[in-house]
Amino acid sequence: MLRRAGYSLVELLVAFALAAIVLGAATSSLLRQQRTHARILSVTDGDAQTRAAMLVLSSQLELLDPAIGDLAAGQADDSAMQFRAVVATSLACRTEAGAATLLPDTRDTVPVSGVISDPRPGDTLWWLADTTWRPMPIASVSAVSVACALPANATGSTHRLATSSPDTVPGAAPLRVTRQARFGIYRASDGTFQLGYREWNEPAHRFAAPQPVVGPLLPRNARRPSGFRYFDGAGAELLPSAGPIDVARIARIRLTANTLIAVRSASQDSVRADSVDVALRRAAPP
Repeated sequence: MLRRAGYSLVELLVAFALAAIVLGAATSSLLRQQRTHARILSVTDGDAQTRAAMLVLSSQLELLDPAIGDLAAGQADDSAMQFRAVVATSLACRTEAGAATLLPDTRDTVPVSGVISDPRPGDTLWWLADTTWRPMPIASVSAVSVACALPANATGSTHRLATSSPDTVPGAAPLRVTRQARFGIYRASDGTFQLGYREWNEPAHRFAAPQPVVGPLLPRNARRPSGFRYFDGAGAELLPSAGPIDVARIARIRLTANTLIAVRSASQDSVRADSVDVALRRAAPP
């Protein structure tokens, strides 16, 4: 009679134990790889977002000219700065007294206008007279449809800016619209520190609530000083500790951000540092 071969209970238990060890090791390795991959993605995405935000900030700051008051006196320190933000640029559609109509953009011409934010009362209109920018406070803004002959044939919808100044703006004069704004470090409602952007609200006569741009930032300390540093034309640093910074002397601004990038495991959180130096434009003073 043939006897059938089989496995003993002990052999089966040993086989199951070995299989569990192998599967456990494989699962642990897979989980470690997943955590590493997630951390790399978090750090890479965080770095990319911070770098993009820093480039946007630098592109806005490099338009500033301290010689004509683009930086607010007494409002530049290591945690905040107030400045004139350019929200629109264009050419005057026609000659007008006490007002200016922006040249409309059409598909048939090379664009000469750019509007980041619609002009509003309380903003300032500037028009270029020879080499001097002349300010005109904006009293009201209306949407109009116009046909312009100078400096180019253009028909379409645009903005007409009525001002509280009697100055006559000649047709084809370069225009820019500015608004008081602030970059500053603040503590958000969730307890994190952020670098935010605030615009002046004329009806409320105060700055609007900050909008986060870069963050979360590490709490500021001497070892990780997120914020602003200022340098004159010779490269010497202008220190807030010595008194209010003379903003007319600022030739370069350095913005530093020490960010905390959180991942699933608290022990894997990453501290990242980035900075950008912005050389300011120096134009002829008005």
